[in-house]
Amino acid sequence: MSRIPEKILCASAGAFVGCIGFSYTNPKWTQRRFNPKNVPPLLYQQTPSREDCLKRMEAFNSPENPMDVIIVGGGSVGAGVALDATTRGMTVGLFEMNDYASGTSSRSTKLIHGGIRYLEKAVFKLDMQQLMLVAEALRERIIMSHQAPHLCRSIPTMIPCYNPIDIAKFWCGVKLYDIIAMWERGTLEYAGYLTPYAALKKFPYLKNGTNNGKILLGAVEYYDGQMNDARLCLSAALTAASYGAATVNYAKVEKMEVVQNKMGEQVVKATVQDRINSNTLTVYGKSVVNAGGPFTARIQKLITDKTSVRMAPSSGTHIIIDRKYCPRDSAMVIPSNDGRVVFSAEWLGGCLVGTTDKGCEVTEDIRPTKSDIKFLLNNVEPYVGKVSEKDVLSAWCGIRPLALPENAEGSDTQNIVREHMVVVDKDNLMVSVVGGKWTTYRKIAQDTVDALYSSLLKGRVECKPCITEELQVIGAHELETVPEEPKISISNKVHKFWRRQYGDRYHVLADMVREDPSLLKPLHPEEPVLAADVVYSAQREHCERVVDFISRRTRLSFLNVEHAKAIIPEVAQIMATTKNWSRARKSEEVAHALAALESFHGQ
Repeated sequence: MSRIPEKILCASAGAFVGCIGFSYTNPKWTQRRFNPKNVPPLLYQQTPSREDCLKRMEAFNSPENPMDVIIVGGGSVGAGVALDATTRGMTVGLFEMNDYASGTSSRSTKLIHGGIRYLEKAVFKLDMQQLMLVAEALRERIIMSHQAPHLCRSIPTMIPCYNPIDIAKFWCGVKLYDIIAMWERGTLEYAGYLTPYAALKKFPYLKNGTNNGKILLGAVEYYDGQMNDARLCLSAALTAASYGAATVNYAKVEKMEVVQNKMGEQVVKATVQDRINSNTLTVYGKSVVNAGGPFTARIQKLITDKTSVRMAPSSGTHIIIDRKYCPRDSAMVIPSNDGRVVFSAEWLGGCLVGTTDKGCEVTEDIRPTKSDIKFLLNNVEPYVGKVSEKDVLSAWCGIRPLALPENAEGSDTQNIVREHMVVVDKDNLMVSVVGGKWTTYRKIAQDTVDALYSSLLKGRVECKPCITEELQVIGAHELETVPEEPKISISNKVHKFWRRQYGDRYHVLADMVREDPSLLKPLHPEEPVLAADVVYSAQREHCERVVDFISRRTRLSFLNVEHAKAIIPEVAQIMATTKNWSRARKSEEVAHALAALESFHGQ
């Protein structure tokens, strides 16, 4: 009898270990399951146009009828806040001075990641703050992949190893990464080891030996996510509009002030310049969210002389080279000369290499320097051989608005924790947000709306629970209805492009080309972009300028500057016809787009 409890205990322990072992062979066991039952349907199945959103603004041109929140900034945070607040029942207006994601939010490394290098800092420096940041990002990684599965994908990432110590060190690191992801139910796939043969098969250009005589011993491989950042930001903004928000690009907030209405309530009066229609509008709001990214302090000064946000701006340069220089359909981590890491990843048909990290001045015309480009090429060279500046197809630079804690210095931006900071200014009815990273944009938005409601709007507006963990953006709702193979007269290349570009809105483009076969005209022989893409973007995606199309509706400016330059005249002609531009306006757009492409070269 005494052996029965012992047998039960052993059986239980065996079952527990077996379950853990099985879960480690089946990633779905440690992936979050989403339940969209609490997510209401879109109010508008056809995305409201920019003009529709401007008309909505007219209802809030009186201090007696203010909207609940005015959002200044149409990057990832601004779009995320608009989506969060709107789906909680608030009335929302978003103003972006240029195009959605025209700044930092389109110039990222395109990774959805926990941060493998932040984990290294957490372990070796015993930094709990870094560890919590990694855990939060791994949780958000799976949520983002659910939000926009057509714009996001899981990407295997290899770390080449040329000595046994590296294999052991990196293997332990990626397994810890796996465990944290399992704990947060954010698993994509599990990490493993690639033999030298498997590593070279995946990446034929990878050097089998180093300059100092070491040979390739294999590679440690783990999984992260990758996204189309500008289109994800656009999709968040347009989804917010489809739920009732008024989101407007090319609308510059020029002045804000706190005024009192007839009921004795304080509201914010915002004067906004419509840069497309060349007129001025006035709107009123009960509060303001300052989501200006690097320009947060500048936006604060529109309403107050005081600046309550501490920020350390950091520039990050990326380049695109031929896809042969990175692993096939994968990414690679390269230890850099300055103690950081450089990522090399296949992205939309090119090889993306980045990034740099150094302090900079805040400017609207940030450009990559030749020294930054050379730094990236020099770090790639030991692994793939010589790559010259002539091989660079595009280069860009963005400004990270790193949140600077109290009493911290901002000179060494590499060691600043990528946390976000929400600052409330009750006197001016403003909440400012700074810091964070793309992967956690949804959580940043949730925290911002929570702070906004608890500090400024409680008792004044309705605020339902946050639902953005379960919500999907436009294009993701009926993705399973998109055919695996083309059912219309388009190439496989165009078919795949439309699937990952538009998701279930694929059907809209298919209907367009059925009705007007002239829209099947390709814009460039080497690119999957058709005339239909231009018309669709101009009609349904708030695409107001030629540069919007070549840089953010498609990503040609980021992938190949020469190809982008070649299609500008044709894009301008199609947009002119669609939007009834004058000949002078069309010429202006061509000149503006050509000038914009200059920022994709080193200086």
